[in-house]
Amino acid sequence: MNFKQMVSWAEQISAETLKELPLEVRTALDEVPIFFEALPSEKDIDEGIAPDTLGLFDPGPDSAPMACIRLWLENIWDEAEEAGTTFEEEVRITLLHEIGHLLGWDEDEVEDRGLA
Repeated sequence: MNFKQMVSWAEQISAETLKELPLEVRTALDEVPIFFEALPSEKDIDEGIAPDTLGLFDPGPDSAPMACIRLWLENIWDEAEEAGTTFEEEVRITLLHEIGHLLGWDEDEVEDRGLA
């Protein structure tokens, strides 16, 4: 599957996932774009993001919050193959995991809710 197809499929999965969330969570996401990228860039890796990272909630700079969620689709695709799951399952769980961080949950809280 090429990257353009992955993006199209990930957009559909994300839209379906967001529809299932409570209104207050969807409202919190109104100003938070979701970006679909192939892999972390060299700059990302230089800033400490592991090359195999699946997703990231970026709260933006303190002075002018411009939060976003980033999903790295080639890593998600590889994770699905390695874990014996589907691309759909991995996009969904990664998106929900990053939404958990948006809501202020740390890694333990995200994991306790089954989103790790």
